[in-house]
Amino acid sequence: MDAPSGYVTLMCPACGGGQLWIRDGLMNCRQCGHEVRAEGGVHALALGSEPPKETQAGDVARAFFPTDAARRSHYRDLSMIVEQVMGRRHLSEVLEIGATGGAWTAGLSASDRVRRLYATETTAAALNHLVSIAAAPGTIILQSGAETLSFAPESLDMVVGRNTLCQLGEVGEMLTRIRGWLKPGGAAIFLEPCLQGKIWAAFAMDLIRRFEAAGGPGEEPPGNGGFLGRKPASKKGLTALVQSRLEGGTRQVLQGAQGIGRGEDRVFDISTLCGAGYEAGFSECFPIDQPQDEVTPLRRLKNTLEGLLGHEKGALERYGPLFESLEVTFGALPETAMVAPNVYFVFRA
Repeated sequence: MDAPSGYVTLMCPACGGGQLWIRDGLMNCRQCGHEVRAEGGVHALALGSEPPKETQAGDVARAFFPTDAARRSHYRDLSMIVEQVMGRRHLSEVLEIGATGGAWTAGLSASDRVRRLYATETTAAALNHLVSIAAAPGTIILQSGAETLSFAPESLDMVVGRNTLCQLGEVGEMLTRIRGWLKPGGAAIFLEPCLQGKIWAAFAMDLIRRFEAAGGPGEEPPGNGGFLGRKPASKKGLTALVQSRLEGGTRQVLQGAQGIGRGEDRVFDISTLCGAGYEAGFSECFPIDQPQDEVTPLRRLKNTLEGLLGHEKGALERYGPLFESLEVTFGALPETAMVAPNVYFVFRA
C-alpha cells in the first residue's frame, strides 16, 4: 500500500530548494522536476543511484536480521525511552537513520503514534528486508547514507538511530544538521557505545585474559579457599583465538577512550558527546541507561563477554566471584551504578 499523496518533509537532492511530492509511491520535485528513482518500495535518494532490484546471497549472509521476538524486545526498550523523553505526544514525522536489520523499524512503522516514518539504509539486503517488515502506508524506505539526507527546517518530531553516530566521521556536523531539522521540543535519540560502560567490559576482558594466560583457576592445595574464593572446576584453557579476541576487545575500548576509534571501534564519553550536542545548538543533552526491567548493565556486560568467547563462553562460570563482586560494588550506592556498554543519548531541540 502506497503512502498518502502530498508533500513530504524531504528536500530535493537535485535542487535543494524544493520539498519532494509523493503520489502512488513515486517522489518528485515540483520545483525542478527531479524524479527519485523507486523500485520495490525502495526510493534511491542519492543523485545517480538506483534502487536495488534483488538481494545477492552474499549480502544476506553478511546481514543481521533479528527475529520477530528480538525486534519486539528491541522496540520495547526504545518505546520506553521515547515515552520518557517525548511523553505520549503524536509524532507526525520521524526519521530513522541506518535502520540496518529493522530492530526498531517494524515497531515504529506499526505505531499509532507515528504518522510518517523515513527509514534509511544503503545495502540491498537491508533495504529489501525493511520493505518486507514495514508495510504501513506511512513508511518510506530510503536508500541513502546520512550525508545524502536533507529535510525542511523544523519539520521532524524525532530522529532515532542505533550505532549511527559512531559510524560518522564528523559527529558535530551531523548533530548540527539534525538540530535544524527538528521542531522545537523535538528530540534525537541514539543508542551508541558508551565509554563509561565499555570500560568495565574492558576491565573484565583484560582481567580474564591475564588470569587465563597465567593458567587460569587451575588446581590448588586443599583448604586455601580456591581461585577467587571458589573451588576450581575442571576446565580447559581458552583457545588462542578467544584470547586474542579478549585482547582485541580491550584494545578497542582503550582506543575509543583516546578518541582514535572509528566505526565499530568507536566509543563515546558521555560528557564529550553531550558537549557536542550543546555545541550543535540543542537545549538538553543527556544519557539514559538501557531499561533494566529484565536485563541489568552487569548482565549486558556478561553478554558482551559471551559474544567474544563464543562457544567457549562457559569459561565465564569460573569467574563468577568476579561478577558477584562487581554486582555488590555497583549496587552499594546509586552514584556508583554501572551503565550498560551501550546507552541512549538524547538531544532535545
